[in-house]
Amino acid sequence: MYSGEEFREDELARRSFSSLVRVGIPLFGVAYYLYLRPHMRKAGTRYDESTRPLPGDDLIASPNFEMTRAVNIDAAPDAVWPWIAQIGRNGTGFYGLDSLTNQGVPSAAYLRTDLPAPQKDDVLDGGYRTLALEPGHYLLYGGFDLPTPTGGTTERTTLLLLERRENDKTRLLVRTRGYTYGIFGPVYNLFYELADYWHGMAQLRNIRQRAEMLAQLSR
Repeated sequence: MYSGEEFREDELARRSFSSLVRVGIPLFGVAYYLYLRPHMRKAGTRYDESTRPLPGDDLIASPNFEMTRAVNIDAAPDAVWPWIAQIGRNGTGFYGLDSLTNQGVPSAAYLRTDLPAPQKDDVLDGGYRTLALEPGHYLLYGGFDLPTPTGGTTERTTLLLLERRENDKTRLLVRTRGYTYGIFGPVYNLFYELADYWHGMAQLRNIRQRAEMLAQLSR
């Protein structure tokens, strides 16, 4: 049996927790939207990398979501490109969150010899296809009229761009742009941006590790 004093203490604790939730959740939402979200959408970029025009920007003129991320790789573009060239092809994976993008199958940690050189209009996993490429420099893939869990559709492009730096190093930029249709499009985009952040950061890390390993083996 609760005493009157214990009941009052429990009731006070419940009210305090409820007040904390009512205040804390909106504050977190504001902090995420105004501070965390902008940084997550351009993680790793410098100067104008997140805003400068890049190949493929013209395919979706007015996107309602856009992310650009970047990483330095201690390897020449020649050691990075082979991993880009096989991305998303016949179960190779996208080097990110495989549970979301490759049916839980780990992305290839080796260079496949059974795949021909990539070409424009190659069909990729996940409903994508190769939209444009310049071997050794960039690959652009995407999909249009892709279904979303909210019942709408989305169109999406992803660019992987390699830039040579001094001492045979590489700057890798990854830009994803898209437009989601339907009244629940903005809600879908918020959740997609979160998933894309974790996927994108894992993708950058895994491509860097694979390329640097290849460069070391080639020395």
